[in-house]
Amino acid sequence: MGTARYIARRLIFSACLILGVSVILFAMINAIGNPIEILLAERPGMTDEVIESVSRYYGLDGSVTDRYFTWLWAILRFDFGTSIIYNQPVSEMLVTYGLETLKIQIPAILIALVVSVLISVMAATRQYSRLDFGVIAGAMLGHSLPGFFIGILLILVFSYWLGILPSYGAYSTRNMLMNSTLIDGLWHMVLPVGMLVFFNTATLTLLMRSSLVEVLRQDFITAARASGLPERRVVFGHALRNAFIPVLTYLGILFGLMLGTAPVTETVFTWPGLGALYIMAIQQLDYPLIMGETMIITFMLVGATLLTDIAYVAIDPRIRLA
Repeated sequence: MGTARYIARRLIFSACLILGVSVILFAMINAIGNPIEILLAERPGMTDEVIESVSRYYGLDGSVTDRYFTWLWAILRFDFGTSIIYNQPVSEMLVTYGLETLKIQIPAILIALVVSVLISVMAATRQYSRLDFGVIAGAMLGHSLPGFFIGILLILVFSYWLGILPSYGAYSTRNMLMNSTLIDGLWHMVLPVGMLVFFNTATLTLLMRSSLVEVLRQDFITAARASGLPERRVVFGHALRNAFIPVLTYLGILFGLMLGTAPVTETVFTWPGLGALYIMAIQQLDYPLIMGETMIITFMLVGATLLTDIAYVAIDPRIRLA
């Protein structure tokens, strides 16, 4: 089967998956009733005419079927409607808050990937040594600890005890560090990025070290060593590429779930990103915002999975397209 046909099948499957999620999401949101009536239930002064007018403004006066297809066509044009609470276009809010989320998530993933590869190589090439056992123990401990605990611990040590790093927000509210917006923003990124790096490094190290140990026992590695290749070239040129396949799977999921895992980090550090916005939208029953952000998470996860499947073939030609 050719590459084009393989990609086409994956695209069709991804489109069906997104469509299924949209149906389930729309049904769940509408099962709670008219959000406008629920929001205005605590305001007895609102008349039925006002409620009908507001419902008409947000497109809640039509049938469920009509509203679904109208909403589906709108999200395909990246139009998620207007926020009920903030009275702003949801698309603009997703872009504004999304940039803040990506600002800490992407550097954390890249740093964790580099660190985990270096640690895993040192551990796998010295299997059963003290270094290897220490790496495994540290990675398992880091993987077991909840993210919010790491975040609170970082705040306690570096903000409360040492007082050298800010504990909340993306920028200083009064005096910026060195009177620079860039430096002040980077300074505020240290703790949330550090928390994400710690957690991601632990998981990636466990995957990479286990996969690399298995690959180093393969016959083609023995043949490469017997041919006189330097150990560094054997490890980084041959073993590491093959050991990266299970890690690639996790990376695809990790990139896709950046927004899904953001609420914990952004709540701990009061970071003004999509995670914090998602929590507020749920608390305030802002259904256009909830639906818009949920669909963005779906798009990212499905897209990352699709790219991961395609990347398998580029990394390991032994994998057959299916």
